Amino acid sequence: MSLKFNPQELIKFGLIIFAIFSPFSISGAQIGFGIALLGWFLKILWAKKLSWQSSFWDKPILFYLLAVIISIIFSQNFLKSLSSFKDEWLILLFFLLVNNLDDLKFTRKLLDILIGISVIVAIYAIFQHYTGQDFYHQKILDEVWDTGTYRAAGNFSMPLTYGFYSMVISIISFCLGAFEKEKNKKIFYYAASLICVTGNLFTYTRSVLLAQIAAFLSFFYLCNIRKKRFELGMVAVYFVVMFIIDPLIFIRLREVSYEGTPFERLVIWGTSLRIFVDNLVTGIGFGNFMAFYEQYLKVPSKIFGHAHNDFLNVAVHAGIIGLSAFVWLWVKAWRSFRRIFQETEDERFKPLVLAGFLTVPAYLVASQFQCYYTDAIDNMIIFFVLGIAVSAGLIYQKRSTKQSNLA
Repeated sequence: MSLKFNPQELIKFGLIIFAIFSPFSISGAQIGFGIALLGWFLKILWAKKLSWQSSFWDKPILFYLLAVIISIIFSQNFLKSLSSFKDEWLILLFFLLVNNLDDLKFTRKLLDILIGISVIVAIYAIFQHYTGQDFYHQKILDEVWDTGTYRAAGNFSMPLTYGFYSMVISIISFCLGAFEKEKNKKIFYYAASLICVTGNLFTYTRSVLLAQIAAFLSFFYLCNIRKKRFELGMVAVYFVVMFIIDPLIFIRLREVSYEGTPFERLVIWGTSLRIFVDNLVTGIGFGNFMAFYEQYLKVPSKIFGHAHNDFLNVAVHAGIIGLSAFVWLWVKAWRSFRRIFQETEDERFKPLVLAGFLTVPAYLVASQFQCYYTDAIDNMIIFFVLGIAVSAGLIYQKRSTKQSNLA
């Protein structure tokens, strides 16, 4: 009996590896991603053609990559900028999913794995909050204002990285719970979302707290609030309870400091803005921020590697051309997901599209205070969720067209 190799199975295997490792290991997640990419490459070779699924992000991403290439050509340090271009390979995760994820049952399996393991990590993050123990990095985490509580970081090196990741997972789980018909699964998804939100809040990361709130507000903006009164009440009660348990989570929103230094973030933004204005059209080229920041800095301060704002960071590195492309990416995503969600009637697909829609405003808010796009693990989870959302919309569209033709 001969065994026939199926590249599609290799893609699925790689995505399962990604889902297993993504919540706690960037190297494991990238290995899974690499395996899935290999499967896609072999699939193309086997078919001897590139079967491409068009999506609303094709042109914006192409424009963005062209802007990055232009910034490299005119870079202040060509070789360093050329080397930095390799970081954009993570965009392929979005296209991998859009072009190869055509099985709703497998998609839900992927998400269940991802959510289940993320819950375990979130429980560990809650444990970190009260004990300060980071077993993986073998260190004590940062204490918050001598309170005896600590900034959770999960299995990642920084609370900000974990906070953003946990927030995105909570969004996915909340959306699945909102449309789930089976009672036990509904309870699981809502419980998972609450645990992941708690893991997020215990990082004491203000940008993702604001982003979490923005995601919930966007949910009630898009969905019929009269049909989602339970969800509205649950979210309101949860935040009240969390304020009672630990008011410092919300009190920290009053600060504009960075690591205890007053107005440090304002210094970062102001310095970055001056660099942008002086290199307006094509920017300084990616990879050159630290050198320029040191030159432009007018007050004693730490030297940072990025602008602590994704849009300002792109503007500094790729100028007005790159910034325009980056803005187009997210405006297009917001409008397209809203339209797709409103056109999708099947409630098996709606939560996946909704998760993509809610991830956009959450990212837009968080990215104003930190560079999450340049953080590989957060970058991957963004493209993963958006890729799944787009593929769900395409599957629904194909099924609807097929049913219309049969009728």
